[in-house]
Amino acid sequence: MALLCVLVLLLSLNSAGAVEVKRPQGVSLSHRHFYDETKPFTCLDGSKTIPFDEVNDDYCDCKDGSDEPGTSACPNGSFHCTNAGHRPRYIPSSRVNDGICDCCDTTDEYNSGASCENTCKEQGRKEKEALQKMAEIAKEGFRLKQQLIEEAKRSREEKQQTLSELQKKKETWEAQVESLKAIKEAAEKPEQEAKEVHKKAWDEVQTARKAEKEKAKAAETFKELDDNEDGFVSVNEIQTHAELDSDGDGVVSEQEAESLLGGLSQVDLSTFQESIWAGIQDKYKSEAVIESPTPPDIPVKEGTDSYPKSHQEELTKDDHDEEDDGGGEDRDDDDDDDDEGDDEEEDDGGEEDYKDQQSSYFSEKHDADDEKMPPYDEETQALINAADKARNEFTEAEKSLREVESSIGYVYKLCPFSKVAQKPKHGGSETSLGVWGSWAGPESNKFSAMKYEHGTGCWQGPSRTTLVKLSCGKETVVLSTSEPSRCEYLMEFSTPALCQEEMNGEGTDHDEL
Repeated sequence: MALLCVLVLLLSLNSAGAVEVKRPQGVSLSHRHFYDETKPFTCLDGSKTIPFDEVNDDYCDCKDGSDEPGTSACPNGSFHCTNAGHRPRYIPSSRVNDGICDCCDTTDEYNSGASCENTCKEQGRKEKEALQKMAEIAKEGFRLKQQLIEEAKRSREEKQQTLSELQKKKETWEAQVESLKAIKEAAEKPEQEAKEVHKKAWDEVQTARKAEKEKAKAAETFKELDDNEDGFVSVNEIQTHAELDSDGDGVVSEQEAESLLGGLSQVDLSTFQESIWAGIQDKYKSEAVIESPTPPDIPVKEGTDSYPKSHQEELTKDDHDEEDDGGGEDRDDDDDDDDEGDDEEEDDGGEEDYKDQQSSYFSEKHDADDEKMPPYDEETQALINAADKARNEFTEAEKSLREVESSIGYVYKLCPFSKVAQKPKHGGSETSLGVWGSWAGPESNKFSAMKYEHGTGCWQGPSRTTLVKLSCGKETVVLSTSEPSRCEYLMEFSTPALCQEEMNGEGTDHDEL
């Protein structure tokens, strides 16, 4: 439209000629017909009619100043500059014959004696050049505009095509995810059954081992209680263990002992294991409790290393020192022999204790190893491997689906107490992520979260749901949206409506706190 106006203006400038139409001074061609010399003149506002010879007589007769277009008699009059070769214009009639050239064709100073030069053609030429440049700019701008429109169309088509491809990929991955999910569940079922069978068998083995250990412990206790080794544990033998006292007086009475033995005066090993041991095992203290021995201290001679290389080397060194110092002290050879013998006995005892400690350590380690579940058999392991493979394939497919959904990109919309929805950024239909359900915050702050339910169903899946977590903020805005698990969305929503007035602590003089 702007280009059309510029072209019209150029044509008007080009068509402007020097043809002069007879009319009163200061009258435009468009108003020429109001000024007919053969008729009286009627003011343009219709307020008065005067003889035509009173037009431009330098006296204002009409209120609108229309009778003096060529003089400065009327303060509200207008003088028309023809400006042939340039643009016509109106100036206030007060400027007529004021000695200043306002019209480029000098017609406003026809009777002032001012020396004016007609510059209309030059000004017309310059304006024409400017208009031509504007026309060229408008033409080039229009061409670029069309180019941008075409590029936008191509870009839109490309994005639509990309979106269509991504949608197809999404549908393909959704189908694959569902298929792999079914395969995974089918593989996990026999895996779980096989694992349960394996665990049940192992639990039975553990139960049997535990029963055997308890039975052996009961037999060991029975042997400790059977002081006279007659194959029975009697009331008198029970009474010797004060820790089995039941009334807290520190003494096991005959009646208490009989009660512990199930009302019998004595029991054999079988009865003790089956009926008696379970009732006393928590209180019973074994007479054979041995503290874990520590390695014996090895005497170190003065002047020797405080950390001998070996026990045997230290013993050898002591023997040599005693032989060298034989006359240095008043000691009998028998005493020396006895001392040496004692040392050897002490050393032997320490070594035995150390061996027992080592044996106990390896026994405990062996017991700990026995507590571990044995490896699965080949058939069960094959089922586990198949299930692991199915799980991995399902996980990879689900990851690929998430990547495609992320590439599509969505705009999320939350209408509090109404609905949550998403829409692809590059066009497409809106998908419901749920409608208002209930407040879902914890008991301590129930109104800190909103639950939206019964949204559009996922492909071969459940209906979409959204949990909206609310927080205090200066603006009402959705901070983030994620999909922690399939078809379950989490939205972070900030709003001033959740902000509470900060309560200042009373009774404090510390303003800075």
